[in-house]
Amino acid sequence: MKIRLKGAIGYSSPIYTDLDISLSLGKIYCVMGPNGSGKSTLLKTLSGTLPPLEGIVERDPNVKTIYLPSDPPSLPGMRGGDVALSVLAGDDRRLLYGNWVEGVEFERVESFLKELNFSLNLDRDFEEFSTGEKMKILLASSLASRAGILTLDEPMSHLDVKSRLSLYKIIRREKDRKLFVISLHEVTEASMICSEGIILDSKRAVGPIGIEEILREEVLSNVYGVKFKIISVEGRVVPIPISSSLA
Repeated sequence: MKIRLKGAIGYSSPIYTDLDISLSLGKIYCVMGPNGSGKSTLLKTLSGTLPPLEGIVERDPNVKTIYLPSDPPSLPGMRGGDVALSVLAGDDRRLLYGNWVEGVEFERVESFLKELNFSLNLDRDFEEFSTGEKMKILLASSLASRAGILTLDEPMSHLDVKSRLSLYKIIRREKDRKLFVISLHEVTEASMICSEGIILDSKRAVGPIGIEEILREEVLSNVYGVKFKIISVEGRVVPIPISSSLA
């Protein structure tokens, strides 16, 4: 299972050109960079949600792909369980309306929800859940789905600390079943989940490269425009921002 992007990405004008990015199953890829650097645009292009401005995106046409935005959509009139079934069905509405979603798949949704510390009734209206609870429903459904490629846009941003740690554990466990591409807002999370990273700074895209090559003081300072200090916590590299300027 692989993705290859070759060309340019953007909307009316290119953000990055001459890209050649290849991703494969078994690694967890993180997309990093400041606000407005194009992280969401890259994820949408890799998932097929947004076409490249130039070039091609190569994916196995038989492998389903899910793009999960950072903010859950507003879905009035749908119950939490309806939303989960829609994600499981994906683009093939026959799975939903033909009742082809197998019970074992929905049991997997419930299992992932339990791991994400979610114990509420899915018969409630989706709009009654908090933003974090909505995200847990979408994440659990995506993980349980038949999709082989998950592009997750800042999936931890609405989760509490305990649920974030649970999600890290799930993704690490599932990385040989699904290809994960994840954009990160918090740099400190990178070493907890990433195998390799793609770093964006509005001028160029670098990667994928080993995450240890990105988590260096000089690299992070150049990309984010602030000073970083690298510390070690239980053998894990953790970048800490220590100044809002490079001076």
